[in-house]
Amino acid sequence: MARSPFERISVLPSLEKPLALLFVDIADSTMLYERIGNATAAALTQRVLSHLRRLVEEQRGGVIKSLGDGLLAAFPVCDDSARAACAMMDIQDQHGMRLRIGIHFGAVIEGVGDLYGDACNVAARVQQIARPGEILATQALVDGLSPDQRSRTKPLSNVAMKGKAAPIRVHQIRTADEADDAIESTTLGFSLVPEAGRSMVTLHLSYRGQDITMSRGLPRVTIGREDSSGLRIASRQTSRQHAVIDFTRESFLLTDHSTNGTYIRSGGSPPVVLRRDSTKLVGSGLIGFGAEALDESQDHVVAFRGELA
Repeated sequence: MARSPFERISVLPSLEKPLALLFVDIADSTMLYERIGNATAAALTQRVLSHLRRLVEEQRGGVIKSLGDGLLAAFPVCDDSARAACAMMDIQDQHGMRLRIGIHFGAVIEGVGDLYGDACNVAARVQQIARPGEILATQALVDGLSPDQRSRTKPLSNVAMKGKAAPIRVHQIRTADEADDAIESTTLGFSLVPEAGRSMVTLHLSYRGQDITMSRGLPRVTIGREDSSGLRIASRQTSRQHAVIDFTRESFLLTDHSTNGTYIRSGGSPPVVLRRDSTKLVGSGLIGFGAEALDESQDHVVAFRGELA
């Protein structure tokens, strides 16, 4: 009987094996629970995860473990991981959800019900920076794809990762129906530190006479050029789905999903460029969605002001 590629290693527990690792999760699952209730959201999540498991198995992969609202799967062949990821994206509308997927190819050590090694950390990080409805893959994964599968990838910029001396090249894997839009992506981690013992409870956003106050009552605002955005920015430099600000854990978290990046200027400090990463907003200042924020009158600039408890 042939050995499964996911059979537990018992004789040589330190043996490394190369695998394509796929992390997938349901985007904005916290908002889902708030919107439709715990019981309904939990049942829907389990249906989606069950469907994802079947797609993994159909592409000769194995589900290593469940992660609450997501899965870690592994594939001996890179092409199979890419096909599984695209199949997952194809079922999003069926369930009314958006998924985020990250894939990396590297050596791992198999333990009881889990995989260990730096490759797991890289795959998880790539999944975290993917936009809802997006598949991201590392250069190592793309290098292992067949020419047919590689033709569906689009290179992005390098992504800095914690614990890595050099940035990692990330690619977008496009499904058959996906628009052919380039997305630049360089991550720069940054965090503003609030005053000791105090947290922000409201965040005021001002843009061309429009004022939005975020709080527990309005915990999320989407920002971009699309008409459906919570705060629509009328600038060619701003992406259609540029960024999101979430109120979470008593902080306001700005997450960039854009092509040109988000520029934050606060006080007299130099501007911080944020690309495909998140940062807490504290104090007051200007945010440039797509270019540096020099003045509040610019068509891509939003003024922000936080109030502390």
